Amino acid sequence: MLPFEDRYTRQRRLPEVGPAGQRRLEAAVQVLAPHEASELEVDYLRRAGVQQLSFAPGAPAPEFPWAEHFQFAGPALVARGAHAALARIKAILAQRP
Repeated sequence: MLPFEDRYTRQRRLPEVGPAGQRRLEAAVQVLAPHEASELEVDYLRRAGVQQLSFAPGAPAPEFPWAEHFQFAGPALVARGAHAALARIKAILAQRP
């Protein structure tokens, strides 16, 4: 990694994210519903830069409409976690200050 780069340099270069979007991700406060893929969702969100995460027990789990397309549980779990995280990331990036 070059001295002027950091962990988020590449995603800040994306037009969908940019510097303002990265700041929104870092400032976002997200309350998650516990579900079977929660750990994966948290991992993806942290890797995107979301720093403030908590859980609300009893909250409804996010829907995963593609579960029927997976033959094996492992890949379905990863896809569910990624789908939940991506939905949150998209929502955060769509917000305007």
